[in-house]
Amino acid sequence: MTIPFRHSAAFGKRIEYWIVGRMLKDGLDVYLPLVDDDAIDAVIRRPDGTFTTVQIKARSKTVVDGDAGLFAAIPHELRENYWFIFYSELLDMMWI
Repeated sequence: MTIPFRHSAAFGKRIEYWIVGRMLKDGLDVYLPLVDDDAIDAVIRRPDGTFTTVQIKARSKTVVDGDAGLFAAIPHELRENYWFIFYSELLDMMWI
């Protein structure tokens, strides 16, 4: 049985909202950009007034064996106050 493309293509966006919901539930001040053209999925205002930008990446439970926690191929640049949040559905694990 194959998974419909629409379901798999929307997985990342569903996880983004799930993680943002958890951040809001924990009391963080989170802002969401309307356009993701700079690899920023969320902006968090910290208690000291500074901001942290966040990129959220997720792997579904349908990922190829051995790739559940593989995010190494993501191109990125060193930025100040820029964080990645990784989530693996298969491993049921999240890390920053």
